[in-house]
Amino acid sequence: MIAIVLFTCAKPAERAEYALRTLERLPYNLISPEPIWLHIADDGSSQDFRDGIIARAHMYYGDNVSISNAEGHGYGASYNLATQYIHPLTDIVLSLEDDWELIQPLNLTPIVQVLREGMFGCVRLGYIGYTQELRAKFVSGAGMLWLALDPDSPEPHVFAGGPRLETVEFERSVGPWPEQLGAGATEFAVAHRKAARTGVAWPVDIIHPRGDAFVHIGTHCTVEAEVVTV
Repeated sequence: MIAIVLFTCAKPAERAEYALRTLERLPYNLISPEPIWLHIADDGSSQDFRDGIIARAHMYYGDNVSISNAEGHGYGASYNLATQYIHPLTDIVLSLEDDWELIQPLNLTPIVQVLREGMFGCVRLGYIGYTQELRAKFVSGAGMLWLALDPDSPEPHVFAGGPRLETVEFERSVGPWPEQLGAGATEFAVAHRKAARTGVAWPVDIIHPRGDAFVHIGTHCTVEAEVVTV
C-alpha cells in the first residue's frame, strides 16, 4: 500500500477550494501499482472543513482514509503527527501540500521500484528550482534515467517540501520536523539536514525539470517563467 499525506489548513477559508481541487485530481491522474491510503494532515481548520474533506476522500478511497489535526501548531507539527498515523501502514509515502494540482497522468510504478530497490530515498515531483549551484549525475534504474542530486551541492534545496515520493526509512532518518515555525522556515530547516539531502533524485524521464505534472494552483501558465527566474 502507498500512503498519500495531504497537508492542509483552510485558513483563510479560500484555501478550502485549493485542498479540494488537489484532492479531486488525484484519483483521475495518479496511477498507482497498488492500493492507496489517503491521510489528511490538517492544521486547525474548522470542523466543517474537516468533515467535508474527509467525506470527499471516502468517495475516492473508501475506508482507506484517516485524518489528523495539529490544531494550529504549524507545518512541522502537522507532519510529525501524520507520520504517527501512516508509518505503520506503508513503506512509501507521497507527501503533497494542498495547493499542488496534478494536471497530467503520473505513473508511480517506476518511482516505487527504484525506491524499494534502495537506489534513492526520496524522488521529487514538483519542479527543479535553484538559487545556487545544484549538481547531479545521470543514473539508470527501472529502465529509465534519473538525476541523482548531489547532497553536497551549494544549493540549500536538494530536498524540497513540494510533492515527493519517499520511503518511510528516509523519513525516519531525517527525523521529526521542527515545530512552531512558518512553512517556509520549516522546509528550509529540514533541507539543511544531511539525511534530507542524501538519496534524493529527480525522475527526468517522467517529469520535465520545470514541472509539468504537479503545478501550483493558479500558476499553470507561468510555472515555466517562474522556474527560469529562480
